[in-house]
Formats: sequence, structure tokens, C-alpha cells
Amino acid sequence: MDHQNWFDQFEEFPSTPNIHSSHQFYVPTADEPEIALSSEEIIKVVGAQYNLNCTFAVPSLPREEQNGIELAHLLLASAEMVSNQQYEQASRLLSQCMKFSSQLGNPIERLCYYFFEALQERIEHQTCSVPNKGKEKIPNFASNYKSYYAKGEFYSVLAVCTTVLPYGKMIEFTAVQAILDAVEDEKRIHVIDLGIRTGCQWAALIGSLSVRVSSSSIEHLKITAVGVNSDDLEGSGRRLTEFAKSMAISFSFSSVKISSFEDINEALFDIEVGEFVAVYAPTVFRTLLYDPTLLANTVNVIKKLNPDILLNSEIEGQHNSPYFADRFTEALIYYSAYFDCLEAVLPDRKDLRRLKYEEAFCGSQIRNMIACEGEYRRVRHVRMDVWRSFFRREGFREKKFSYLAWYQARLLLKQYVNAERFTIEPNGSAMSVGWNGRLLHTLSIWTCKTMHKGY
Repeated sequence: MDHQNWFDQFEEFPSTPNIHSSHQFYVPTADEPEIALSSEEIIKVVGAQYNLNCTFAVPSLPREEQNGIELAHLLLASAEMVSNQQYEQASRLLSQCMKFSSQLGNPIERLCYYFFEALQERIEHQTCSVPNKGKEKIPNFASNYKSYYAKGEFYSVLAVCTTVLPYGKMIEFTAVQAILDAVEDEKRIHVIDLGIRTGCQWAALIGSLSVRVSSSSIEHLKITAVGVNSDDLEGSGRRLTEFAKSMAISFSFSSVKISSFEDINEALFDIEVGEFVAVYAPTVFRTLLYDPTLLANTVNVIKKLNPDILLNSEIEGQHNSPYFADRFTEALIYYSAYFDCLEAVLPDRKDLRRLKYEEAFCGSQIRNMIACEGEYRRVRHVRMDVWRSFFRREGFREKKFSYLAWYQARLLLKQYVNAERFTIEPNGSAMSVGWNGRLLHTLSIWTCKTMHKGY
């Protein structure tokens, strides 16, 4: 099977029934006790009326939740019209819907705002009224997000990832622990970061290795960072070099600047004999799903580096279906959990950090996956079971996380507000983290070492 045929399989999911006309939903009576529903539960309530494989019993609801159900109903009705190419009717409905959604409202109003916006942009693309609107804004953390905001604003938004949301930090530091577990008897360690951001997790690696020096005789740690921005690469290298010096550990940093992964090849990486090689891929491969050949070539380069371990973090979502209705409903349920989470950890609805995070990280991805098709649809997420099949086919072997990695990940989650509502659980041999039972991110460990060392 060639690469194109194989990656067609990434789009073959159990199909969600298409949205259809069934515009009646349950309205509770005034005598029934009131309860509050999350955005995800509201979507499920309305989804049950649209035969979206959602079931949910609804007792009496507060007024805000009733309004949320009506808004979600309008959103799904709009999506149905767009799916059926009834663009004129959809545009009229969307113009009314936008009045009831808000970037500063409750979670369901904020969620619907971005989905209404994406539907309107899809209509513009499909009718060629604005054929290129938004297509140049392909969401990519390493390059495009930063260009949307001044440098200070960007890092303020980025700080949300680690100060109030545990997902990024948990994945980064669990990856560090996985490396520590694997290098217990290694003397020369080489970490290749395919998407370095601040690189703060590697300071934790340096600190942990420094306390092992006397017992395990670590001779040298080398980090090679891949990125598109020279300032970021140089800044990360400078900070890590200074920290390693303060920890009295032999360290070197090298950078590989690329404009895109089309430029990547094995000659860019200086791999020395006797090095333990760990490749870290932070949500990198999902950005290449739009081009199966590019993804296959990138993975082939990694295989040629013969790494001892590959650490792969991905979005745990099913957002690559070629069928618009399926992709829309899957994305709607996924992001409803995200907006609920942000409401819990940043309850001030006018908090600028929250607004910018939702706009830059959630809104931009929603508009791309909903509004765009073909090569312009760059936001494509597939779940761990699909990645597992792919990596096994490419000759990788999956590894398990240690007890210590699980313990530290759970301990880290407990440091966050509403810690009891964050979810962490096994996903096969992988580790997935999410909100209220909805898995959102997954980290997995792989090896393709030709000479398997048995760890």
C-alpha cells in the first residue's frame, strides 16, 4: 500500500450520522428541580435530537442552560444547512445566530461564537465570495501564532498553558521522566526537539541528570532544537547553556532552523557513535497530515537517525474526516470540553488571557478545520489508535510509561485548580489527559532502534 492510500485510512472513522431536520427538543417544566449543564452536556442534549449518537436525560434547567440549548440547536441547524449546501438559508440563519453568541459570554456562547464564525467563512469559501479569506492563516504554534500578537502578548497567552492548564506542562515533564527512565546507564545523551518552544522542560532534565553525575558518570548532554525562528532557538540555547553551567554538567546546544518540514533531512543532525538519542515531537506529526508524503518523509528521516526513543504528543481528537458533518460534530464536542475547562480555571469571562487563548489556540483551529478543505485544511487530528497503527506499520515499537512517570504526572495535576476534574488515564500503553472524562491530549513512547537495547 502506498503512502497516499495508507493515509486515506486516517479519514475512515466510524461515521457519525449526518445532521438532519428534527428541530424539537425537550423543555423542562417549571416544577422540576434545576441543575446546571456543562457545554459538552448541552451539545449532547441537542445532539440527541439530531441523531448524533448522543443520549442525555434532562431534568429542569436554569435559564442560562435553556438559552445554551437553544443556541446549540441553532448552531446545529446552521451546520445542517451548510452540509446540505443550502448556503443562502444558512447565511440568513447565521446572521441571527451571531447576535446570541459572544466571545465574552458563558462557555456555550463563546464556543458557538467561533463555530458560527467558521461556518460563515466556509460559506464564503464554498461560494467563492471570498475565496482566499483566512487561508493564509494556517495555525502553527511555532510561527503563525506569534505573528498575530506583539511579543509580550504572545508569551502572556503561552503562559496560560502552564499556569492554569496542566496539559502542556504534564506532557513535557512526563516526557522528561520517560527519558530519565531510559537513560539510567547512559553516558552520552542526545535529545532532538522537533518543536522547541521555551525549552523549559529541558532545564528539568539538566537538573535531574546533574544529581546523577557522581553515580552514573554522565559525560555529556546535547540538545538539538528544530524551529523556524532564529531568536527563539538562540534564546532557548542561551538559557539552557547557562543553566547547565550552573549545574556543572557538560552540555552543548545546537539549532536546526527550517522554514517547514519539507527542509528536514538526516544530514542536519550530528549524531555521534555511542549517543543515546531521544526524539521529542510535540504535536508535530498532526501538522503534516494534510500531506501524507511529507509526513512519511519526515518519519523516514527520524528512522534514519535510529533513535532509542521517540516521544510523540498529539491532540486526542477525531477531526480528519473528509465528511464535513462528521468533522463538525466531533470538533464541536471536543472543543466544548475545552471551553468548559477554561471557564473553570479562568472564571473571569473578561480575562484577556482567556480571550486571547481561546482566540489563538481554539478559535483559529476551529475556523481552519471547519472552513477549509484540501491543502488549506491544515488542522487535522486523529486519535491514538490511528497513530498506533501508523507507527507500527512504519516499524516502531510502543513502550510503556514507568510507575514513576505515572505517579509524577498525577502529582503534577494535583497542583492545579479543579484538579479533581482533570482526567489522566492509560490509552493502551500511552498516557492521555483531559477534562471531566473527555480525553484531550496523548503522549506515547516509541522505539525503532536497530540494535534494541532491551530497556
